[in-house]
Amino acid sequence: MDEEIKEALYKKNKSRFTKKLRRSMTHEEAILWRVLRNRRCRGLKFCRQVNVGPYIADFICREQRVIIEIDGKIHEKAEQKEHDDIRDKYFIERDYKILRITNDKVHESLPEVLEMIFNFINHNKI
Repeated sequence: MDEEIKEALYKKNKSRFTKKLRRSMTHEEAILWRVLRNRRCRGLKFCRQVNVGPYIADFICREQRVIIEIDGKIHEKAEQKEHDDIRDKYFIERDYKILRITNDKVHESLPEVLEMIFNFINHNKI
């Protein structure tokens, strides 16, 4: 099969999968999305479930080059940490900064999470 056709099929399938993820976000992603969407977080524009190369970022603020990942318990496992490290390296090589927030943190204190995001973007530190 021609490489261009393979690439087009890959992109089409990935686009479908990304749309499916937007419709079936985790509970924690949905909580955070309600406060990030429509520039509700200090005027910053965020998008959800966005294709970045071969990966899909949970949330992205393109104008600030920031990716936010919401991590559940699965991200504590060694093999998942290895996968996350590879993803993070890919994003960093493309000049993105990555902020990882646990599901628990979203449940414990959403205002604190929003402050973490704002501080990370404006000061590149948590």
